[in-house]
Amino acid sequence: VDSGYLTGNADLTVESVTRSSKACGPLYKWAESQVKYSSVYNRVEPLRQEVEQLEQEAQVAKDEKLRIEKEVAELESSISQYKDDYAALIRDVEALKSESEVVTKKVDRAESLIKSLSQESERWSKSKETFQNILRSLVGDGLLMAAFLTYSGFFDFRGRIVLMKRWREVLDALGIEYREGLSMVESLSKASERLEWESLGLPSDALSLENG
Repeated sequence: VDSGYLTGNADLTVESVTRSSKACGPLYKWAESQVKYSSVYNRVEPLRQEVEQLEQEAQVAKDEKLRIEKEVAELESSISQYKDDYAALIRDVEALKSESEVVTKKVDRAESLIKSLSQESERWSKSKETFQNILRSLVGDGLLMAAFLTYSGFFDFRGRIVLMKRWREVLDALGIEYREGLSMVESLSKASERLEWESLGLPSDALSLENG
């Protein structure tokens, strides 16, 4: 869906859909958000699995490190008792120390990677939560935007405020969630478009921008 209809079709945008049908614009935005949320989830889940795998590998490496350190300590304490094998034991100790250093480096790298992936996972989790909040209020937001586009053009600024308040009361009564801070100007236009309007002489007050 994403490659065939969204990112794969440059002509299919919220603006083009809205031009074709003002009521379908918010629905298309909702569908686009669903696809983006699915894409984010599909990227986060492998990261979580990789973090779990790395945690297991780090634990194994830590256990191996402890085992090696214990063995080194035992060998060092027994050197005085085995003078004849002193030279051989020293070589074994040095070899084990080298192996311990290698394991320590691996553990350090694994812990560093786990920390990095944990931070990334936390960031994706926050993004997921943001998407879920948007999805929960998407229907209500879409209804408010559709109603605004359909009816508000005939009213002045105060009349639009009254209408918006009544629409929100209806949504509250129906139990439909919406964003309290939803801005019609920001939701229904791009920042670049608003800058272009201002460059063409459109006043920057809310009513003028809404009419734009």
